[in-house]
Amino acid sequence: MAHRVLAAAAFAALLALPMTGCGATAVRTEPMATGESALTIGSLSLNPSSATKDRLLIERLEEENAHQRIEQLTQTLDAFCAAQPGSFSVYLQDLTSGEEYTYQTDTLYYPASTLKAPYALWLCQRDDAGEIDLDTELPNQFQGRMAGTALERFNDSETIPAWEALRAMIVNSDNNAVTMLTTQWTASEESGFADFLARMGFSAPNTCSITPERRILGMAGAADLGHFMAELYAYFDTGTENAEKLEECFLDADHDILYVPAGIPAAKKYGSWDYAYHDAAIVYAQHPYILVCMTDQGDADVDFPPQATAAMQELGRLVYEGLND
Repeated sequence: MAHRVLAAAAFAALLALPMTGCGATAVRTEPMATGESALTIGSLSLNPSSATKDRLLIERLEEENAHQRIEQLTQTLDAFCAAQPGSFSVYLQDLTSGEEYTYQTDTLYYPASTLKAPYALWLCQRDDAGEIDLDTELPNQFQGRMAGTALERFNDSETIPAWEALRAMIVNSDNNAVTMLTTQWTASEESGFADFLARMGFSAPNTCSITPERRILGMAGAADLGHFMAELYAYFDTGTENAEKLEECFLDADHDILYVPAGIPAAKKYGSWDYAYHDAAIVYAQHPYILVCMTDQGDADVDFPPQATAAMQELGRLVYEGLND
């Protein structure tokens, strides 16, 4: 049984950037130009204003409270995770403070459809850089064969907008959409996808690929997905057109595995296959957090295994209540 609780870096003293959920913005407190607290060119006041002192005190107290919340959760989560059958890995990050909890995050799993999440971000960032064009119309390789799928309305169309395919890939985990996207933009070591995963913090990036011929390959751990979700969270906060559209896709994800209370937004992506059942979420609660759970309890013939789903529901409840109640 392995876990660690890491203290986040201290907040910057005068230019703290608190994250308060979806669409948070940087807040800078400008010193007041008074006789007691003033800025002059090339010098800083040694007498911070009362408002600044109050702000720093609030931030320090919030950091201490976040540390206490994770500490109090640790024993509960250790016991819960240890009681689960098979391999059960958890990564948690309190986004207010950066505090982390991890359990067996060195264990690697087949990532299944969770790998579609970094693929989507990779496409958006390449579009941002002008390397590809997500306004492209993709050839419909499944014309006449999409009844009952997320892209059914395009069943008779010769082409499908790339963004519609990307949305179906994230919201509905649609595999036809993945095939169309990867036919246009293969995610492989040769195309730079492995380098992208390495920058995201993946421990075995060169094993991971998504191609129309072999679909999803690779190995990943809960910390890999957790660090990626932190990068995704930061990308959403850039407020670009692609960031807003991608965030909407993740917020609309059509599954309920890790527990999140009704009315609390969560950006999430799951994966399910033989010996792989995972979920990853950014939960925009009062104290926002990232939660990832990866297990070996999947079955290719059962999208949502009941026992494993119940365990993830309970895990999500313990975390939400531990950080927000």
